[in-house]
Amino acid sequence: MLCPCLKCQNRKQRDARTVSRHLYRVGFKSNYYLWSSQGENYYDVGGSSAGGPFMGEETYQENFPDIMGGGTGSTHVLENVMEAPDEEQNEDSVFQAFEATNQPLYEGISQSYLASQLMKVKTDHNLLESCLDEISQTFRDVLPQPNQAPASYYETKNLTKALGLPVVKIDICEDNCMLFWKEDQDLLVCQFCGKDRYHQNRGKGKNRPKKRMFYMPITERLKRLYQVEATASQMRWHAEHESPEGEMHHPSDGGAWKHFNKVYPNFAAESWNIYLGLATDGFNPVGMSGEAHSVWPVIVTPYNLPPGMCMKRKYFFLSVLVPGPRHPKKSIDIYLQPLIEELQSLWSHGAKAYDISRKENFTMRAALMWTINDFPAYGMMSGWMTHGRLACPYCLDDTKSFWLQHGRNHSWLDCHRMFLPKEHPYRRNVQAFRKGKTITDDPPPWLNGEEILRERINNIEGLKKTVECGGNGHEKPASNIDGYGKYHNWVKKSIFWDLPYWENLLLRHNVDFMHVEKNFFDNIINTVLNVPGKTKDNAKSRMDLPDLCRRQELHIKDDGTMPVPIFRLSKEEKKEFL
Repeated sequence: MLCPCLKCQNRKQRDARTVSRHLYRVGFKSNYYLWSSQGENYYDVGGSSAGGPFMGEETYQENFPDIMGGGTGSTHVLENVMEAPDEEQNEDSVFQAFEATNQPLYEGISQSYLASQLMKVKTDHNLLESCLDEISQTFRDVLPQPNQAPASYYETKNLTKALGLPVVKIDICEDNCMLFWKEDQDLLVCQFCGKDRYHQNRGKGKNRPKKRMFYMPITERLKRLYQVEATASQMRWHAEHESPEGEMHHPSDGGAWKHFNKVYPNFAAESWNIYLGLATDGFNPVGMSGEAHSVWPVIVTPYNLPPGMCMKRKYFFLSVLVPGPRHPKKSIDIYLQPLIEELQSLWSHGAKAYDISRKENFTMRAALMWTINDFPAYGMMSGWMTHGRLACPYCLDDTKSFWLQHGRNHSWLDCHRMFLPKEHPYRRNVQAFRKGKTITDDPPPWLNGEEILRERINNIEGLKKTVECGGNGHEKPASNIDGYGKYHNWVKKSIFWDLPYWENLLLRHNVDFMHVEKNFFDNIINTVLNVPGKTKDNAKSRMDLPDLCRRQELHIKDDGTMPVPIFRLSKEEKKEFL
């Protein structure tokens, strides 16, 4: 068939597969709505054409000049255009369809509803502002006149502000030293590094900040959960449900939740109060382009809801957006200041709210139960750096890690046996673990928040809050922190300690199990499949092996060859596995 693509222009014969590929890549030739070169006439198009089968001759001439301009086939096409409807067609159905299309579009609709729905469509489908401008203008044109429908994205955005869900834009130092916020909002230079707040303004116009963060307060969004029928009663589920003894169906059945309720019984007595979790992680918004750009969204989610609703996307509230492009590292506390202040207010004073399911006004309070991060972000949030010999945030300075001479890294091999019961046979096994070594030590003591804060953090000379000494998130820990890397790994006093209840929590920081599962899976599979550059069974590990384990069959031979281990799959086994 003749190919109607923009490149071939119906001049070359192609097979159907090639035509399909051309159309997918470059699209149709311009104004080619009727496939006349492929034998299609206007009547074949029928009602799917924009003008319908009874389009006037002048309009048809305007849209298809190459067909109406004459030629042997044009008379036949024109006859089909002016042909009368089929005699068997029911004439009443035509009038019924005509009446149906002339029914009112709506009985009543508010501006805020239309604006919020348009903004939802823009967000869900990542539409351009110019696209939403045209959609808005179309709504304004087709709705009965006069109407108050927004005519542009700008008007739509202004209408959504009436919903009471604000976005606060806060200027920050380009080196993450401080926020130009509250009493510092009028400063023009950073009080720590002295760098300018704004770009040089060479012409007229507003000052353009070098860096800006976005903060979305959570109080109003939490109040909305009680103002909607679908969620109002479910927000009390955590206190009203009953789980069988010994079973955990929800975080409220866990020990950390029960411990918090025991310490703060007045807070637990009100089922309206909200229990929150906080999660953050970095991602590259420009994907695989190779450009380094790190953006960190901070997500807050309420745990009051039942398990079927708790982890739904619409209940993940974006509260802070750290814009990048550089990794915030320990200076993430600079960005968390507005959120921590709001959490302090929700704990101490609460906020007036209305429960539509009970038709009651009440004071809504909230508490942050824990954070959830991967292991590197764990160090950013807690203040205990998760690198080096003292990386374990549970063992702290009582670590059993050691240095691999050939691998040039720290290892925690065989540190797990101390958590076994005293009489467990693995503690006395000198063959299967580190050779010739038995374990009699008890596990490190579990330190509560008060012990960590008062006996550890507050006693370290030079350890300060990030907000007090500037971010400096891209510098190594200051050498003036006494004992860093030797007796402790604290690099800052985390901003979460400003929450009045933080030191009384049983569980403050969690490691995201998804990342743990992925890392374990990757390391095991890469080793079993012997993936070059990724397997842990390499020459350096074989060189460290004789000093650690009784694995004679794996030691490097005198000729320098490495024996094939039993856990490595053969070529045939790899094919079967894959």
